[in-house]
Amino acid sequence: MIELHGSIIYGKKENTRCKMASTTKIMTAIVVVENIQNLNEKVVISQKSAGTGGSRLGLHQNDEITVNNLLYGLLLCSRK
Repeated sequence: MIELHGSIIYGKKENTRCKMASTTKIMTAIVVVENIQNLNEKVVISQKSAGTGGSRLGLHQNDEITVNNLLYGLLLCSRK
């Protein structure tokens, strides 16, 4: 929806309800970027994280990956 001086001049599905997944992913990325000093820091994937479904990254327990690459994976297009 595009507004100009309080009047709607364009809208596309602005009243359609959507799932919050994309917004949640963006907010997660913002929180990480605001709170980490080194995006090249390596992290170790926990068993709990490895067992979380819906990921395209195919990470396993004890894998090492940079925060930067995790953010990249987080912001990939979701499965449909």
